[in-house]
Amino acid sequence: MYNCPNCSGNLSFDIASQKLMCDYCKTQLDPYEYEKTRDAEENDMFGVTVFTCPQCGGEIMTTNVTAAGFCTYCGASTILDSRMSSEKRPAHIIPFSRTKEDCRKAYSSLVRKALFAPRELRDPEFLDRFRGIYIPYWVYNYSFGGNMDLTGVKSYRRGDYKITEHYRLSGEVSADYKGLTHDASSSFDDNVAAGIAPFEAARLQPFTPSILCGFYADAPDVDSSVYEEDILDAISEDSISRLSGAPVYRDAGVRMPSTGEFKGKLRGPSLNVREEKPVCAYLPVWFLTYRKNDRVAYAVMNGSTGKITADLPVEPVKYLLGSLLLAIPIFAVLAFFFTMTGQMVLTASSVLALISLVFYGTEIAAISKKDSRSGDKGFRSDSADSAADEKADSFDGKKISSRFSKIGGTLIWVAAVIFIVIPRFLDILGSLVTDHLHLTGFKIYGGISLALLLGAVIYAFSGAKTEMAKKNLLLHALGSILAVVASAAVLIWNPVSDLWFYGGSILAAVGVCLTFMGIIGKYNILATRPLPTFYDRKGGNDRAK
Repeated sequence: MYNCPNCSGNLSFDIASQKLMCDYCKTQLDPYEYEKTRDAEENDMFGVTVFTCPQCGGEIMTTNVTAAGFCTYCGASTILDSRMSSEKRPAHIIPFSRTKEDCRKAYSSLVRKALFAPRELRDPEFLDRFRGIYIPYWVYNYSFGGNMDLTGVKSYRRGDYKITEHYRLSGEVSADYKGLTHDASSSFDDNVAAGIAPFEAARLQPFTPSILCGFYADAPDVDSSVYEEDILDAISEDSISRLSGAPVYRDAGVRMPSTGEFKGKLRGPSLNVREEKPVCAYLPVWFLTYRKNDRVAYAVMNGSTGKITADLPVEPVKYLLGSLLLAIPIFAVLAFFFTMTGQMVLTASSVLALISLVFYGTEIAAISKKDSRSGDKGFRSDSADSAADEKADSFDGKKISSRFSKIGGTLIWVAAVIFIVIPRFLDILGSLVTDHLHLTGFKIYGGISLALLLGAVIYAFSGAKTEMAKKNLLLHALGSILAVVASAAVLIWNPVSDLWFYGGSILAAVGVCLTFMGIIGKYNILATRPLPTFYDRKGGNDRAK
């Protein structure tokens, strides 16, 4: 679609020179001059080839690439279906300034720090799959100005008197916020977008389709009104931060308004916020997809600033070997420098089992939230997948589960305080009847651990709201449950032979290992995402306003 005027070869946008370059004769052309000679009259539309993934329904488009061999969003290695289309021109674009080599280096640096990452993530062939995509963003411009009244209180001592001074500060406040952005694609997860924000608004320039040569783009399908509250929140938070830093306010002990209060002032007559109509811009993003069974992991880099974020799962075998190697010096230190009785070993095993169960429950709740995409406003907007909306609404509607989760968490904290304080109190009194109260303390540990277990179980099970979070939940949790129950039973019984205590410790260790394997498995689920589905997408620009 974009050919060299000298040899008719394929043109691509060259990041280093910021010009169009012929793949064959290396002719360089100014993208704006080329567009003027190619299209004499101005047009609000431009022609593209739209590729649709047959597996997930995700769409990307391009001006001159003739084939797409894999899907960026779901990682499927398949030839994507293609069709010609006309898309509405965005107002602005920021060309790529970071190269694919920059992506490889930044990602390799991240993976080197992740010692237990799968070896596939280090494969040079895999790193070559970074794909440059222009993601549509809404660009918001706000300004406000007016009078603001604030109160302050300052107290100090002078001799025997405590003096309190009350201040009322009034002044004119005004600000301009230009180039605030939020992604306009339901395919691009808001949480991923936040990981590479912000973009350099100063580098925005008028859009011309020729800059897309050699890259792909997504189409806007989320209305600009979806993120207006988020933008106002960001403006309010930044304004409060700047006002708080002013010496006159800081020295007077001024009480700053909350984000909600400041946002109310913006909407009121005092500050009178003014908004320009949001415009669409294409912003550069490097995208890498790692697919494992029915989950995907993304690595995404800001093509302008180089900021990168990545999902990094772990290799279970590597992690277990590393844990065993780390356990050897820890065991040596405990064996040679500390003396631990059977009761102490069993109590420590019980505590470790409880901690494992709480961590497991935390991961389950995080998986439920991530898989439902409850925090992704773009995905849940009217222009996104309605089935996903229903699923997310169902997630939000489970108030009973949330209540149980709070009850479980509260029970954990209360029992934990008792768990720590009472035995310590008995140990202090133990100077009178040391042996008796010492053993009583371990019995109390055993009893209270059952209360802790109840809270941990409620906390873990109440967080499971999606199928992936519920998978193998009972099996993994059962290890720690049995470990705590067995430890509590032996501590309360308090047999004469130490073999019972060491046998209970071994049983508890096996239970903890079972739950710990579940923690590793759930971490890998949390470090990846469910395969996306975009079958209800109709193609974006007719939806964007």
